[in-house]
Amino acid sequence: MLSVLRGVRSLLSVLLVGLLFMLMSLPLRLVVVPGSFLFPSQRFRLVSLFMKTIVHGIWAALRLGGARARRVGRIPTDEPVLVVANHQSLTDILQLTLLATPFTPAFVTRRRYQRYVPLVSASMRLLGCPIVDPRRDPHGSVAAIRRGARELPHGIFIFPEGHRSRDGEVLPFRIAGAETILSERRVPVYVVVNDGAWRVGRLSDLLFRVHLIDAYSEVLGPFTPPEDPEERTAFVRGLRDTLVEALARHRSGTPPA
Repeated sequence: MLSVLRGVRSLLSVLLVGLLFMLMSLPLRLVVVPGSFLFPSQRFRLVSLFMKTIVHGIWAALRLGGARARRVGRIPTDEPVLVVANHQSLTDILQLTLLATPFTPAFVTRRRYQRYVPLVSASMRLLGCPIVDPRRDPHGSVAAIRRGARELPHGIFIFPEGHRSRDGEVLPFRIAGAETILSERRVPVYVVVNDGAWRVGRLSDLLFRVHLIDAYSEVLGPFTPPEDPEERTAFVRGLRDTLVEALARHRSGTPPA
């Protein structure tokens, strides 16, 4: 009986998220999009405010379904930065959006999210997110990342694992994206360790399992990239070591520094 009640509670919270998406489409279309067109200097401020507002709403709905979320630290985005994070579930982007202040950084994302995803696709376009398709267009993907590194004023975040972890462990890094960004622009690097949501990694997992979310995200850094390009690969690989160590520390119950 308890599991049935939890499932019903979870489903209701997901339906609330869907209702929130429908309601928030109005300010996106009536305020954020036209405001960004009329006042281009305010584009990042408008889309960041919109994204933070809807993310707070999503977390409020998910908490009604039994989800929990904690965040430690801050990513300053009043200047260009690179944010590297491990990827467990869709909630990772929610956490990163709230950890970044005052602006939401752009994120390197797959082409399949570029269109027809309510609110998400429009927000990606407003942020100027680099769109990649490594299999079909590897050269175009690298060019998009280079362009984003040069032009985006509030940083980029990237999941170097390439896809979500199914068991919560940190997967091997695909380092080309991070290396490309740092080769184009030597910016401070922040690492975000995510944990506690890998059991609900996919949207379909959320329907009856919201109560399994115990999301934890912690900011580490900043780390200064090396000046010598030959040391860049080792530096990016070292970021993964930092993630693995921080994840182990968190799971052992050791408090963050």
